[in-house]
Amino acid sequence: MNAMARLMRVFHNRSVIFKFVAIYVSILLVSLAVMGYTLYRQAASSAIEQARTVMEQNLRQTKESIEEKVKMTENISQIIAFDSRIQTFLDSDFINESFQLQDYRDNIAPILDNIMRQNAYIHSLHVYMGNPTIPELYGVYDGFYGMQRIRDDPPYRAILENDGLRSVWRGLHKENALLIRPDITANADVLSFNRKVYSVHNFEVAGLVEIEITAQELLRSAEDSVSADIGSVFIANDDGGIVFADGQIAYEKRLEQAGLAELPLDEVVNRVSSVGGHRSIVISIPLTGPGLRVVGVFPLGHVLDKVNGSIRTTVIVLTAALLLLSLLVYYVTVKLLSRMKLLLKAMKQVREGSLDVSVPVAWNDEFSQMALSFNHMTGRIHELVETVYKAELLEKEAEVKALESQINPHFLYNTLATISWVARKAKAPEVVRLSDSLAKFYRLVLNKGSSETSVGNELDMVKAYLEIQKFRFEDRFDAVFEVDERVREFATVKNILQPLVENALVHGIEPKRAHGTIRIKAGVEENRVVLQVADDGVGMGAERLRELKEGRPVDSHGSGYALANIGDRLRRMYGDGHRLELFSRPGIGTVVTVVFAARRRTDIA
Repeated sequence: MNAMARLMRVFHNRSVIFKFVAIYVSILLVSLAVMGYTLYRQAASSAIEQARTVMEQNLRQTKESIEEKVKMTENISQIIAFDSRIQTFLDSDFINESFQLQDYRDNIAPILDNIMRQNAYIHSLHVYMGNPTIPELYGVYDGFYGMQRIRDDPPYRAILENDGLRSVWRGLHKENALLIRPDITANADVLSFNRKVYSVHNFEVAGLVEIEITAQELLRSAEDSVSADIGSVFIANDDGGIVFADGQIAYEKRLEQAGLAELPLDEVVNRVSSVGGHRSIVISIPLTGPGLRVVGVFPLGHVLDKVNGSIRTTVIVLTAALLLLSLLVYYVTVKLLSRMKLLLKAMKQVREGSLDVSVPVAWNDEFSQMALSFNHMTGRIHELVETVYKAELLEKEAEVKALESQINPHFLYNTLATISWVARKAKAPEVVRLSDSLAKFYRLVLNKGSSETSVGNELDMVKAYLEIQKFRFEDRFDAVFEVDERVREFATVKNILQPLVENALVHGIEPKRAHGTIRIKAGVEENRVVLQVADDGVGMGAERLRELKEGRPVDSHGSGYALANIGDRLRRMYGDGHRLELFSRPGIGTVVTVVFAARRRTDIA
């Protein structure tokens, strides 16, 4: 614990550059270690699964190749056993030796000879005859023999005495050489298939067909299934004895001696287990017929060699990248801290009383933001110092402006009243109407300096404004008011309808060059005030409409500015509890709808 505390104290006392580089390298090392281990596990698992699949496919091909010959052998024995000529021959007594012997030589014996010629993989073919009257043809054909040769032999007696057994495969044994020739040594290792031939008269056993195939020929495909560098392939029998291994016949060796535990006889096995102290892929696939199975053992070392090589290469590349990145972090940290040192120096100057200090700003990152904030802080302090000396002067100037704001409206009203009196005296009713409308308009606009007014005042102000504009536009438009009288008493932000009506007139009706209509609606829906200004003017295209909805006015005097201004004032008063909707189509017109909460104000005139 003390050692850890001392280590932390040493770390805290080191420079910031050392801390940045040490922390970065530590984080990167841990991340690389975890990522490398995870990648290795995933790659190794994937390689093993792929190897298991590929090796099983190879062994299945070996199995299918062996079973093809097994099936062919069984079919050939069936052809012989059910051949009517052979059945008739075995059922008939050999009386007329001359005629029957000639038929035997010319028609019966060549059947086996033809089968042997057409199936070169068959080592020998025997038919054991139960009819004792039929002689053997010694020295001529290796085919037909008397049953007495094999009747006492245990392997043959087992099938002959079992009435329920029609055919059977016999495991690995030495060939049964019945025809002795000087040029042939009868010592081949074979597997044989025996099938009974039944009499067509009494359904008793009339003979036995035996087909021998050398183990080397039947199991040849196991030699080429995999390379010896990858693993080993065995052919084992039901008793766990190995009959074929590494291309050689094996009589004595067993699976236990090869480091393999007992494997199931009737199911496919594909697993990873320890064999001879090495983790290996063990695959066992049973064969149909001779009671054998194909067993493959593939050490994982060969499978993971490429994965380990890739991991080593990756480690080297990542180590080089770690060194380069560490140098880069060191360089960047030094450059960044040099800018911090400038800021620290400026802060010391401010602490000593110098306010005319600023830090150069060249970028827009966090350090630059800190420098900007520092510059803004020092400038603000300087401004506050000056403000203290100018406070009284600014206060007096504000009082003068307040007095002027009270005088100017009264002067405007008096001037308009004088114009109206002169117009009446001169009998000019239109000038009287215009001056009265203008006076009413400005009275409502000024609203005694309040930012709130009633919906009724807003509607009256729009009516006065339209009276003036009708005179200007020479009655080129109609103004239609659809007002629910209940809405007049509700409060609203001052001067939100007139800019909308002005936009409809200037940007909708005036460019139309024809008579138009402006429709002003005001009502209450679900305790909300709904104000709407619609025109049948020229309308707006999709691009211009999108600019207005996104708050991008073209200039400070256009419709976009008016909408943005109204939206800002509504937002300040109602927050998110308002809506400002805009709809327009070229050649059809424009509709602007304002919705906000209905609220009464008893102090509004």
